[in-house]
Amino acid sequence: MNDTSRRAAARLAAAAIVTYQGLLLIAVTVRTDIDVTHKPVSEYAIGRHGWIATTAFLTCALSYAALAAAIHGRTARALLVICALGTAGVGVFVADPVTTPLDQLSIIGTLHVITGMTALILLPFAALFAGGRLKWLPLAGLLGHYALSVVIPPNGWPPRLLFLTYATWVVVTTQRTIRQSQHPAPPLHEPATRRSDLD
Repeated sequence: MNDTSRRAAARLAAAAIVTYQGLLLIAVTVRTDIDVTHKPVSEYAIGRHGWIATTAFLTCALSYAALAAAIHGRTARALLVICALGTAGVGVFVADPVTTPLDQLSIIGTLHVITGMTALILLPFAALFAGGRLKWLPLAGLLGHYALSVVIPPNGWPPRLLFLTYATWVVVTTQRTIRQSQHPAPPLHEPATRRSDLD
């Protein structure tokens, strides 16, 4: 992929992740029947206006896929592709209500959990392999998510704050990718000057 295509993919990734956050905000505003402090984001895909959350998840998947196309690093790109597929699965496989016991989940609900956990856990590792100043932010967000879940309802604010750290990392990484493609690093070693150039 050339530099122009990488910049376009990076801009798409940034726009998509911001749109994702915006759609989630709309879902929260519309679904006043859902307690934001106790219910997971996936709950918004169930029932009326569920298409808003479903669209948000698919938009997030698009962001991860576009970022995978934009960045360098084979391992980071592979992990981002897996995260994109997992997040798309979150949108396609609508979750069972959060009150459903794990041993009573439907097949669709089980696929939702599997794909969602895959993306949730692998994104921080994609960030580490991608590098950059904020490469630790998603991992810090994931650890913070588990720490907060001990003291406040785990399905409320902890995952929302976690997804915000992921989105922040995506935006910062896209900007770094754009800058790098506009000003590529010079070669490590300048070619030796030929004698004929001195004559």
